[in-house]
Amino acid sequence: MFGTTRFGPVLAVAVLALIVGSAALAGASRVEDVPGNGSDSHRILWEPKQRAFERLQQAMALPPDADRASQDDFDVTFYDIDISISPSSETISGVVTMRATSVVDGLATVILNLYDNMTVTSVTGNPSPLSYTHADNKVTVTLDPALDTGESFEVTVEYNGSPAGYAFRFNYHSGTAIASTLSEPDGSREWWPCKDTPADKADSARIAFTVPDDFFAASEGTLMSTTDNGDGTITYRWYESYPITTYLVSVAATNYVSFTDYYHCGRADSMPITNFVYPEDLEDALIDLDITADAIGYLASIYGEYPFLAEKYGHAEFPWGGAMEHQTCTSYGAILFTGTHYYDWVLIHELAHQWWGDWVTCHTWDDIWLNEGFATYSEMLWFEHLYGFEYYKDRMLDYDNGPYEGPIYDPLQTFSSVVYSKGAWALHMLRHVLGGREEFLDVLETYSAAHAYGTATTAEFQEAAEAIYGSSLDWFFLPWIYGENRPSYEYAWVASDAGDHWNVMLHVDQVQDDAGLFTMPIDIRLLTTGGDTTIVVWNDQWSQDFFLTVDAQPIDLLFDPDDWILKYLGEGTGIADPEAVAALSLAAATNPFAVSTRLVYSLPSAGRVRLAVYDIAGRLVNDLVDRDAPAGAHEVVWNGTGSRGAAVASGIYFARLTTEEGAASQKLLYMR
Repeated sequence: MFGTTRFGPVLAVAVLALIVGSAALAGASRVEDVPGNGSDSHRILWEPKQRAFERLQQAMALPPDADRASQDDFDVTFYDIDISISPSSETISGVVTMRATSVVDGLATVILNLYDNMTVTSVTGNPSPLSYTHADNKVTVTLDPALDTGESFEVTVEYNGSPAGYAFRFNYHSGTAIASTLSEPDGSREWWPCKDTPADKADSARIAFTVPDDFFAASEGTLMSTTDNGDGTITYRWYESYPITTYLVSVAATNYVSFTDYYHCGRADSMPITNFVYPEDLEDALIDLDITADAIGYLASIYGEYPFLAEKYGHAEFPWGGAMEHQTCTSYGAILFTGTHYYDWVLIHELAHQWWGDWVTCHTWDDIWLNEGFATYSEMLWFEHLYGFEYYKDRMLDYDNGPYEGPIYDPLQTFSSVVYSKGAWALHMLRHVLGGREEFLDVLETYSAAHAYGTATTAEFQEAAEAIYGSSLDWFFLPWIYGENRPSYEYAWVASDAGDHWNVMLHVDQVQDDAGLFTMPIDIRLLTTGGDTTIVVWNDQWSQDFFLTVDAQPIDLLFDPDDWILKYLGEGTGIADPEAVAALSLAAATNPFAVSTRLVYSLPSAGRVRLAVYDIAGRLVNDLVDRDAPAGAHEVVWNGTGSRGAAVASGIYFARLTTEEGAASQKLLYMR
């Protein structure tokens, strides 16, 4: 059951009880009904944030390194935020108290971020006046006396003004004012004084907003009290009991109506899902948001329980074009309400941020893909859950919006398709590298356990992945996360009949000129007259040959058929074209070996061939081939004997292939 409320001078002026069915994807029951195919749909999420961020950077410089270093000298434990909002004058006035602890000896100066256009009227501490300056978009406070490591302090800033910038906006819907915020990444300083960095989460926060008495002010955490001030205003006091970073503190205030569903996390336990929407959008919102409980349940089943279970989840409609994952209360763009479930992927994306972004927060903005790439990939897992693996694969291809400029870590633009779509592709590829979906989820469990309610870096995520993988993943993270672009593969193959089996020589080139070498395991699917088989080859060279064996005649060869690699791919040539062999090569099918090994070699053109085995001193051990041979793939067996048939001693030997076009060699380890 949904309860629907319109907020006025008191909390409940009227209550409308509506029974609404909870459907997994009402209005989009068929795969082809799901939107997003063929376009960079995530632009509605990242472009508004990027535009606002760029304008912010133009309006003010980020604090110089010295200022950032001084902010590292204290740890924020609590924010008490009390702000009055006047939509008619488009101004705010506030009193914000920060509690913190010194992490150095002799802490004498504290820097808070606050736009210069705001007027600071006083700064106090426990509760004596403190000396301060307000310039260069920061409030620099002198503590008296200086503090040593472990000592706690409070700084209270009283201020007022008209927010300048884009983090705090006054707008209208159907003739009614709305005040709303979206502060990611550095916009909190536009409207309240704080240590504005994702790296330092307050342990908890009290967040109070005073608004006109026909408004409701939605925010984070639990609504603790509501006070009618008797002067045409009403104050809503929220309490966020979980750690929260500054950019996730928000308000959305207008003449909302609300409705509540419940997420059932046990036989007797439930959590409210409360949504605040414009009255004119209520009918559409009831439809579009009815998958929320099911979505929370699914994400909880793969990521662990919803992180803010003691409080709530929900949505507050606001006038931005996209949405924003404010902790426990996602701000949801008015354009997203269509009554058709068209934007279910946005709902999933923002909900997933409650885990990846809010529960575990990127430590720096260079690490933003840990928020956005993870949330985008969560959409893929949701659609895989609904429609299966084949649709998941198709959706991943749809989310290839490249070419992608710049790296995922420390991107050229903080918000872009590199961070969202390529970030999701990195996780898709890592899933396969690790061995599958369950191994990938094990990594997320390890990662979240180490950083729950805290922050994380890309290096720390790599550590979690390596803990499950069992060895270094530098070969993956360096090109894919810290490098740029993607591999461009060209391949060719040829098959030869060896009597009781068939040999396949696969030649692979990486031909990209805008990136370095990508080391990747590549799935090769061989379609044969006896059935299909998939073999994984390890490609770690610009030009490389692989020798594969199958029991039946090959019909076709598919390169990365399930699209586990973000790539460009040239057409493969094959079965009837021996000229596909592009390089002279030699390899041992089994190495080390105890009884015998097949030496497989490829010839780009016909000619005289000699293949011989030598010991470590360079002495001839056995001549295996000395004849004219056609182009293509060939093989010969060496059973560990010399030229007279006697077994040789265990040890290291070398096979050497000599042709008119050149030579190739292969080190062998014979272990009797």
